[in-house]
Amino acid sequence: MNKNQDTADSLRNLTVDIASLMPTNNGNLFNIYFDNGATTPPMESVVKAIEEYTPWYKYVATNSLKADFLSSLYERGRKTIKRFVGANLENDIAIYTKNSTEAINILSNVIWMRHYKQNPVVITTYMEHLSDYLPWKFRFETILVDVLPDGRLSMQDLEHKLWQYRQRVKLVAVTGASNVTGYVNPIHDIARLAHQYGAEIFVDGAQLVQHRTVCMRTADPAEHIDYLSFSSHKIYAPAFSGVLIGPQKAFDAALPLYFGAGMETFATDYEIKLKKSPARYEGGSNNLLGAIATSCALLTIDQTGMSAIRKQEQDLLAYGISLLSQNPNVIIYGDTGYLEDRIPMISFNVQGKTCKETADYLYDNYGLITKNGLIGSNLYVQKLTEGTPYDGVVRVSMAFFNQRFELDRLAEALMGFQ
Repeated sequence: MNKNQDTADSLRNLTVDIASLMPTNNGNLFNIYFDNGATTPPMESVVKAIEEYTPWYKYVATNSLKADFLSSLYERGRKTIKRFVGANLENDIAIYTKNSTEAINILSNVIWMRHYKQNPVVITTYMEHLSDYLPWKFRFETILVDVLPDGRLSMQDLEHKLWQYRQRVKLVAVTGASNVTGYVNPIHDIARLAHQYGAEIFVDGAQLVQHRTVCMRTADPAEHIDYLSFSSHKIYAPAFSGVLIGPQKAFDAALPLYFGAGMETFATDYEIKLKKSPARYEGGSNNLLGAIATSCALLTIDQTGMSAIRKQEQDLLAYGISLLSQNPNVIIYGDTGYLEDRIPMISFNVQGKTCKETADYLYDNYGLITKNGLIGSNLYVQKLTEGTPYDGVVRVSMAFFNQRFELDRLAEALMGFQ
């Protein structure tokens, strides 16, 4: 067995419940999971952490040593998160949310409360998931940056629109990596442009932080990322949690989206004082197990090494693109040449077939679990398929535990699909 295979096997053992035997039209086969862009399987370390602390869960709201310890884990998790994404440990905060969608809605409310008197504009892009479009669309005048024919973001159009709406643009909201083509956006270049025109930048990191090293506070302040969010269920952590990270002073200058017990220092019938951030944004019972799962997953990724993860995933992407490119009936979206700026994701269609027909065929006959349709990025997929008979795409989204033989099965299946 070669060194690359040893590494792949080692990475594969980090997660649980990757495959199970299932009936197909070709007999019983182990399913292959290619929908990591939606939800990743949990890591073994995360499952163990949840199992360890679940019996203690009843102590959360009590006056006890175990409750104090659990509270310390909850707070230490914020530091783990901030270190992982290169945030400022003193001036930035990490707010626990239920997912990235909730995080973006919270931030949208914060930005609105700070700037609503100034007729604000938010610039976002055609590349966004609806979770990073609708929260802006329903509160702000929202301007969309176009994408190029290959699906990449048009930096020229971004700068043009920053100039066109200068002084009114308060935020540029952009995905760190597309959930369709896998393109990784040049977030620090975008930050520099946004700051040049007096705007802040928010990065939707839901598809980014599990694949690439992120540093919010770079050496050059002009390239700082002001706000970042991600979802735990996409970084190998169940228990449905998420995170919103940004400067404390910005959050302290606004009110939370939700109100409830625990966010106040005191409340009477004539006066209410809210706690400082992040506590003022976490009213109600806290998702302790979600916080533990999130920090445990990030620590495991950190210990494994993002370089090892990226190398394995880049190998999978290149191998998958190579195999599918040999099939004349497969239409692949995005540049199939230079792949360094893509996470391990391939979206495609088969000539003469709907995306649902293709996805159903792959599952029913070969046990391949994919995603199909507009996959939450309606505007982007419509751009990519414009002028064609296709109303969606089939997406294969890989992770470090996937292996080449699984892509072999995908290629074999598509060769026989006429």
